[in-house]
Amino acid sequence: MPTVLRWVDFAYGLPYHAALVPVSGSRRDRPEPHSHADFHEFVFVTAGAGVQRVGQTEQPLRAGDVALVRPHDRHEFAGTAADGMRFINIAFPSERWRAFADLAGLAGPADWDRRGLPLVAGTDPEGPVAAEFVRVLAAYSGVPRVLDLVGLWTAVVPLLERAEGTAVDRRPGWLVAACVAMSREENLREGLPRLLAMAAVSPGHLARSMRTHYGRTPIAFVARRRLEHAALLLTTTTEGIGRIAQRCGFSGQSYFGRLFHDKYGMAPRDYREATRRAVVPAALDTPDIK
Repeated sequence: MPTVLRWVDFAYGLPYHAALVPVSGSRRDRPEPHSHADFHEFVFVTAGAGVQRVGQTEQPLRAGDVALVRPHDRHEFAGTAADGMRFINIAFPSERWRAFADLAGLAGPADWDRRGLPLVAGTDPEGPVAAEFVRVLAAYSGVPRVLDLVGLWTAVVPLLERAEGTAVDRRPGWLVAACVAMSREENLREGLPRLLAMAAVSPGHLARSMRTHYGRTPIAFVARRRLEHAALLLTTTTEGIGRIAQRCGFSGQSYFGRLFHDKYGMAPRDYREATRRAVVPAALDTPDIK
């Protein structure tokens, strides 16, 4: 079975992870098959050619191609050109990607997650999108910022929309506004009743709309937002686990601990310890991107 990678295992405390990855046709020289528990990633091919294997399907890649890899994609890469393939990999937490889509009113990201295969779009290997990938890779060797990530998303999303056909955001405004507001702690503490109050629709209508546009029940949506906020508090405060559970609206510390372990693969205390060991990565030799 492919390895399942979790954000906290390799990029805890960081807004994104970036790497320049060389891949040959040899089994020894390419990343192992894997999927992601809680993050998306962009792959931008800077040179050469190769394939991305997703399940039993091979997607051809060449210089200038951008691929959006979803958490559930079990994938690996192999080079097919004589010199293999090189790509820039930018990974980012899924909750940040979805929050960006909500705030920007983008329908595409949710639709792209439901596709059978990752979306791939081609661009100029020397063009502005390529330059944005190089900029974000270089920023990672210093002090990476969420702002760097937002700049990359802003550059890449139109490219993916053109490849897929621009999606029309059919989510009702009341639903988007209510879901975005549930990122605030005071709303999270009240939970589902607060979501219902802000939506100002019947419970049945809210449930149907959530399933259609977000692919989950209102209860599951609130639980996910609470856990994401708890993870943030664990990495940015020294408050006790019980207090954090209370701030996020969980009824008890034990219940919170079980749900947190199910999502992040470790107990809240272990997650906090992992983030405290975070270090800024060593400088990368970015000039030779090709």
